[in-house]
Amino acid sequence: MEKLYKLIVLFVGLTVLNLTAQAQQNRRAPYLFLSAYSNFSSFYGWDDILNHSKPQQTLDFINYPNPASASTTVSYYLANKANIQLRVIDLAGKQLAVLIKQQQNAGKHEYYWEFARNNISAGMYILFLQVDNKSYSRKIIVQ
Repeated sequence: MEKLYKLIVLFVGLTVLNLTAQAQQNRRAPYLFLSAYSNFSSFYGWDDILNHSKPQQTLDFINYPNPASASTTVSYYLANKANIQLRVIDLAGKQLAVLIKQQQNAGKHEYYWEFARNNISAGMYILFLQVDNKSYSRKIIVQ
């Protein structure tokens, strides 16, 4: 017996991705690779999608608002307990601040950052998140 799975994903910007796959009963469907933007990529199996579960590889490293004027909230998800370091770097590569340097448990984490605490003025910066030995970055604009 074959089952037909259909998935429609709506991305910001009104881009629609329509995916269809067939799988035979008692067989696992192949994994699907989605990349929404440069700092986010995850492997989603059909079981993950249909059960609405969080895939292990997802980091969900974002900050909002962006651009920001006085503060921003940095949010990320850890699949496992990990050593975390969150740093702020200017476009010349100079480290301006270490916001977090600690071991954190698995789950969703948020850090509220007020720019005045680190004497951050208007400009463009890089948030650099190191999770154990993997690194991720996000651009932030301070107005």
